[in-house]
Amino acid sequence: MRLNLSPPGATTRVHARRALVISPHFDDDVLGCGGLIAQLAASGAQVRVLFLTDGSGGEEEVADRAAYAERRHEEAARALAILGVTDLVFADLPDGALASRVDEAAAAIGRALLAHAPDLLLAISPLEISADHRAAFAALHTVLTPLRGDGALAAAAADLQILLYEANHPAFPDVLVDVSAEVDLIRRAIEAHASQLERHNYREMTLGLRSLRTASLPPSVTAAEGYRRVTVDDFRTLGRAAMIRRLGGVPELHDVVDGPRISVVVRTKDRPQLLAEALQSLAAGSYRRVEVVLVNDGGTPPTVPEVYPFPIVRVELGTNRGRAGAASAGVAAASGDWIAFLDDDDLAEPEHLATLAGLSTASGARVVYTDAAVGIYELDPARGWREAERRLPYSRDFDPELLLVDNYIPFNTLLIERRLLLEAGDFDAELPFFEDWDMLIRLSALATFHHLPRVTAEYRHFRSGGNQVFGERPAERADFLAVKARVIAKHHRRQSAEGIARVVGGLRAEAVTAAEAAAARTAQLESERRCFGDREAALTADRDGLAAALAEHRAAVREQGEHIARLHAEIERLNSVIAAMEDTKAWRLHRAFERLRGR
Repeated sequence: MRLNLSPPGATTRVHARRALVISPHFDDDVLGCGGLIAQLAASGAQVRVLFLTDGSGGEEEVADRAAYAERRHEEAARALAILGVTDLVFADLPDGALASRVDEAAAAIGRALLAHAPDLLLAISPLEISADHRAAFAALHTVLTPLRGDGALAAAAADLQILLYEANHPAFPDVLVDVSAEVDLIRRAIEAHASQLERHNYREMTLGLRSLRTASLPPSVTAAEGYRRVTVDDFRTLGRAAMIRRLGGVPELHDVVDGPRISVVVRTKDRPQLLAEALQSLAAGSYRRVEVVLVNDGGTPPTVPEVYPFPIVRVELGTNRGRAGAASAGVAAASGDWIAFLDDDDLAEPEHLATLAGLSTASGARVVYTDAAVGIYELDPARGWREAERRLPYSRDFDPELLLVDNYIPFNTLLIERRLLLEAGDFDAELPFFEDWDMLIRLSALATFHHLPRVTAEYRHFRSGGNQVFGERPAERADFLAVKARVIAKHHRRQSAEGIARVVGGLRAEAVTAAEAAAARTAQLESERRCFGDREAALTADRDGLAAALAEHRAAVREQGEHIARLHAEIERLNSVIAAMEDTKAWRLHRAFERLRGR
């Protein structure tokens, strides 16, 4: 997903077999995407609308809330019937209080996705004014962010197209849909919400927004709806705040001032620009009980911001001690109750430390972790480093036996109790890398890790960037397998035949499942390719048939034209004969004789 604030200059036709519309209130569907809903219904798509709130009025002054809610239910049904939709689902959560019921809204959305299995989802933009609208997006993010490729919900959302619509606040659309032909339906549908027109000027607002969306379009388009296209992978690999920023908005963040004191160990060496970005990502976080332990591993002393929201403890190592030595020095200098790690080339999302701090309050928690998306960056001569790819290769719940074989936990996702780290001892300075994996194995012998499958950090790779321990393909390092073997050998006594068999069996099952999913996807794509091929052949045949008919028609027109030309020539010849005849003495005597006879 790219941040592009310019609206497109052409419209897009949206197709779907089954569409699910998530509407926070009993009119947002019409306000935001009424024209597209009508188009989809007219094309034969099965459209279902999920209303999250109960229509009871929220903070509005309403004399009889039950009667008001019933009236709004009826209005919603009439409005959608005008658009051609009769499939309505009601979650009936309290109107105006969706922000406190996000989990319940998420559960309702999850049920609707499973039951309807849509290939198109229309959801509200997070850039809206209404708190209920923003909470509806938060609920959708809660549903889609933990999807990891297995399970019924992940399967239902595998090929889901998602369009975010705008209802009461213009956003930054990258899809415009021509709804000129549906304006009358939209007007009638919004007028069906009579209770709202008594309170708000929704008719003019709705039509005005659609008129605004034609500004970048040809004059033939008199009404358009704006959407932002996002993917399930966007939800999986971006925290909610990061996603809102990429959509052109400003995330709503609330400072968290209660909780354990966290020391963030930041290792750096001669990468001032990357360090500045890492420190800024921490400063933008919502968790405030933080100290930063900045470990300079033998490089030029880095410059730190003059004004910074957290205290910075500087650790200057006179000589390079490597990753392990720098990490141990950082832990030794830390004073927080818990310790997190962020290398200078990685980033923390605004929710990162607050999420980890919340996890740390669980009973018995001593090590907690979330997920990190991997961002692949390429150097653009004009714009500098730009994100070329984003993926989520690591997201697993804690498995100590698997950890003995391979590391699946990025170190910047962890929050570790300081006392536990001190109990585990220093990082192994004999390891040039994988010191973090070795430490995790040691910690796993002392405590159970708690995992939340939610992206709160970014692990960055810079193509051709240099000065990174691991590039985009770490296994290509000459010493990669040798150092990995050292770590495995170091802890081999903890391995058991049963544990290895279980891990290998599990990995094999995952590989088989992934291969089957890939094969199924390939078969689907091949089927679609054949379908498109058949359609192309039919269109080609139609085109050839039309071309032949057109050629035949043109030949007939030419022949008819030639025939008409011959007729004109004959008429001209006959006219010349008549004119010559009329010019003779005999013809003049004939005409005189006829006049004498009275003819």
